[in-house]
Amino acid sequence: MDLLGRIRDDMAFEGNIWKSYLFRFVMDFQLWLPIWVVYLQVQRGLSLTQITLLDTPFLLLIVLAEVPTGAIADRFGRRVSLMLGSGLFAVAIFIFGIADNYVVILVSYTAWGLGMTFQSGADTAILYDSLKQIGREDDFQKVNSRMWALKSFAALLAILIGAPIAQATNFTFPIVLSAGIAVIGVPVAFLMHEPRHAHEESHEQYLATLVNGIREAWDQPTLRYIILYSGVLLAATFTPQVFQQPFLQHHGVSIANLGLWQAPVRVCGILASLFAYRFVSRVGLRGAFFAMPAMLVIANFALAGIDHSWIAVSFLGMGVVAGMQSPVLATYINKRIPSERRATILSVQSVVGNFILAAVNPLAGIVADQFGLRAVFLLIAVLTLLVATPILWLWSRAEAQEVALMQDEIAWELERARKPVAV
Repeated sequence: MDLLGRIRDDMAFEGNIWKSYLFRFVMDFQLWLPIWVVYLQVQRGLSLTQITLLDTPFLLLIVLAEVPTGAIADRFGRRVSLMLGSGLFAVAIFIFGIADNYVVILVSYTAWGLGMTFQSGADTAILYDSLKQIGREDDFQKVNSRMWALKSFAALLAILIGAPIAQATNFTFPIVLSAGIAVIGVPVAFLMHEPRHAHEESHEQYLATLVNGIREAWDQPTLRYIILYSGVLLAATFTPQVFQQPFLQHHGVSIANLGLWQAPVRVCGILASLFAYRFVSRVGLRGAFFAMPAMLVIANFALAGIDHSWIAVSFLGMGVVAGMQSPVLATYINKRIPSERRATILSVQSVVGNFILAAVNPLAGIVADQFGLRAVFLLIAVLTLLVATPILWLWSRAEAQEVALMQDEIAWELERARKPVAV
């Protein structure tokens, strides 16, 4: 490639950074965020059990489709995958807003899940590979932290704006408007510059890409345990926040003010995303991995033990973990996988997380209807404590063994280098 062509490519890959920012913003600037649970309860008449059971086929679809769509992204291009994902997401949100019965809502969830699988992994993969093409892969954690901060900022704006819009109009209007915003993601993805090795230089067949990606994740103990850990962390972060809106309504917060009460949690997510890399540099990766479930356990025990509106401050801890987990985990995982299977293995991570979430979320809905909201928070605290801690211990042991093996290999190479060469 001539010098001019290389400069053009570098500029295009630099452009992928701000396009990734814009893509994530329109995907997460969704005005239904502060009212979606209340919308399903009040306007559609669903119980918390019914609402969380909607997530079961939604998440199982993600489990079934996540790795194949990740492999499609690796084989045919991350840009194509992002275009499909944003288009399906927009359609799903529109159907969700006009649905008048449980079956139609379920259909919208199905399209929603498929749209998310096409985006999952492909967004961070194209960002990492773009940085790698211009020699900036070491900046990935910082850039990805900023992207997740922007994602949280978009959600924060949507939460502050969406609830008053719903109060002034109806529940349906902000949802349908959000579908129009999501459509913008299609042309943004189309204008991205595809890294060459993402599909043009890949010679593996589709099935080989898929199988090798799964095998690569399983064969590395450190990668295996940290992917399992990330799934537990996802469920422990997402599930209690589903019940934040019912919790606030239970304590007398109006529809118009729901966003104001939820906004501080998003602010914590923004700050955590921005400063995740600094936090890791101070406490170390091991310290960050152990700190996140500890915060979740403390927050959920507090919500389970105190029945008062002011204890909603505990949701701030969940916001911190939600903002921190992706930048920290994505950096660790990305450094351990090859570019040609990056989207596939990141999709394996999402499969594990959604499979765990598919089990925990409906269980939490049943517990909420049978025993109350405080029982849900107690459930999440206990599950996080009993599951995340052993997984982290296994990861820590595997990490130590990996380091010891590397040290042995270096020592052997040095010893061989000292030996005189026979003439």
